[in-house]
Amino acid sequence: MNIYADNRMLSEGLIGGTVSRHAGDMRDISNQNAVFGQLGVAQDKILHFHQTHSDRIIHIASDADALSLQSRPEEDADAWVFSCGGWGGAIQTADCVPLFLWDETASVFALAHCGWRGVAAQLPYKTALAMKDAGAQGVISAWAGPHIQSCCFEVQEDAARQFSAGSVLRKEGKIFVDLNAEISLQLQLAGLTAADIKTPYYCTCGDKENFFSWRRDHIRQNLLSFIYKP
Repeated sequence: MNIYADNRMLSEGLIGGTVSRHAGDMRDISNQNAVFGQLGVAQDKILHFHQTHSDRIIHIASDADALSLQSRPEEDADAWVFSCGGWGGAIQTADCVPLFLWDETASVFALAHCGWRGVAAQLPYKTALAMKDAGAQGVISAWAGPHIQSCCFEVQEDAARQFSAGSVLRKEGKIFVDLNAEISLQLQLAGLTAADIKTPYYCTCGDKENFFSWRRDHIRQNLLSFIYKP
């Protein structure tokens, strides 16, 4: 099992990243529990929601918020913002972007499930602003985990119209969207600097050895991404 993560995030004391397909399909809770067990993370400290490709963000500011959330059926949402330690959040992806953000002391941190519809709805921008509203201080850094890249993300004209012109690539009569470019643009509009945004080129669709991909295989198998502060 490999975990893809940003060393800047880990150096701030956060635990997290995106787990490769070698750990199994993360729709199976037993596979998730095995990952957290290997990392020494208590499974009951990792929160979950029902992903809907929306722009809804859940803010966890206290133990009471987390415990209240756990006591209810899973809510519909697509991003976490935490401004307290002792808790973390998980998402599942199979081509969508797992977007990690944290401030310079990791006192406020976030994880967003950025499908193309969520990106078109400005979820990266809104998540960064929600972090500021939650008290993020100083530099906010961002890292995009493995997801479908522009080499493989072909779209139709109706989808392309929902992105900025600089994020749309037209080649040989086909249209492709660069989610990295779109997310970076939104984060900079929210006040992050380009130097603090990392979007490495791990393509879920192009790398079958390491990643599940709905676009490639049309099989429902998911990767796990998570962020946690002890």
